[in-house]
Amino acid sequence: MTTILGSIFWLIITLGVLVTFHELGHFWMGRLFKVKVIRFCVGFGKPIWSRFDKHGTEIAVAPIPLGGYVKFLDTRDCDVPAEDLHYTFNSKSYWQKMLIMIAGPVFNFILAFFLYWLMFVVGKNEIQPTLGEPTKIMQTAGFQAKDKLKRVDGEVIRTWSDVSLNLITAGIDRRDIEIEVETDSGTLINRILPLSRIADGVAEEDLIEHIGLKGYRIPVAAKMGELDVELPAAKAGLQTGDELVQINEIKVGDWYDVVDAIGKIKRGPIEVSFVRDGDLQQLTIPDLMQDPDNPGKKILGIRPIQPTQADQAYAQSLLFKLSYDPIAAVPEAFKQIGKIASKSVEMMWKLVTGKASVKNLSGPITIAQVANDSASRGFAWYLSFLALVSLSLGIINLVPIPMLDGGQMLFLTIEKFKGSPLTEQFEMKAQFIGMFMLICLMSLAFYNDILRSVS
Repeated sequence: MTTILGSIFWLIITLGVLVTFHELGHFWMGRLFKVKVIRFCVGFGKPIWSRFDKHGTEIAVAPIPLGGYVKFLDTRDCDVPAEDLHYTFNSKSYWQKMLIMIAGPVFNFILAFFLYWLMFVVGKNEIQPTLGEPTKIMQTAGFQAKDKLKRVDGEVIRTWSDVSLNLITAGIDRRDIEIEVETDSGTLINRILPLSRIADGVAEEDLIEHIGLKGYRIPVAAKMGELDVELPAAKAGLQTGDELVQINEIKVGDWYDVVDAIGKIKRGPIEVSFVRDGDLQQLTIPDLMQDPDNPGKKILGIRPIQPTQADQAYAQSLLFKLSYDPIAAVPEAFKQIGKIASKSVEMMWKLVTGKASVKNLSGPITIAQVANDSASRGFAWYLSFLALVSLSLGIINLVPIPMLDGGQMLFLTIEKFKGSPLTEQFEMKAQFIGMFMLICLMSLAFYNDILRSVS
């Protein structure tokens, strides 16, 4: 319940900030060109709060936080007194109207830049992109444990997010790429990752697994550390030093496998195979027990032996804070925007052309979950997420679909070359088509969200 409430809270905060800033772009540019603003509204539906400013503009908040709008005075919507005609939107020049329309997405880009800049100044805790034990394609390509990824497909790599972004986009194209790594001995080597070997039927969400990419984790054997005699494992007969080899039907090689196997258990009895003093033995644990420290979790009551100090020290050396001083953060923020924007546009084009699956579309449920997760990781992580969504919102609004800013800009351009306004009938039909397309996309996004949540 706490997670659900947290997700809802951070969804409202996220969309509230982004929508307000987007509409503020239209509002500010309209005011700059002396267009009368009738209403500035964040959210859809009947306003639950509103007030009027000194210019007579209604500032309102509506209950559905999935968008917003700025309503300008326009002769196509209502009768306008002759003395107020010069305050209408449609009385302005082509370039003024275009600037008013593009100001919303531009404000989203400006907000994304500021958020990335602030993220770099605050500093974001990261882990160096260092490989664990590679499998599958990465293993056959010669990658080794403790290889530090430096460049992927020519781009400098700093974080695991950079790695995933480049591998997934190249993986969709089934395109071989060059990766520069620093080996454990400190040598720089270029290796070719043959992504062309990935089978055609592999979905985007499974690409990383098929590539065999695994991040470095402290080696932890599946060997029992000190056991609490009051918990199920010890009561059933497990002892300190026993090394687990199988839980029910699942073979385990290290402690991470043990955690995964226990996570799949719904109820007992639980069959456990282990090695004690060189002998393979078995026992049955009647059931899991509710964790006294976390009532929503069930446990066996086992814990591993402590990793070696050398392994712990190496893992600690991989931690770093990605940060810059306020001046140096400026070009870094621009670079981040350029990289994320180019990858976003590339991915959108892959969706349109059918190269990428529509399963990649995400809606408010996924946004809420990721917002909550980012906020729980820290301020810098949430800033990064907010910047990403702001950038995406700006790009999407430039798409020439009626009902979006890009669609309105397309109408204005057609009017410019046509030499006369579009008919009201044509605009209504186009708006209906645009609304239908957006409803279809939102429905598909909701459907994907629900499938992810259920699975």
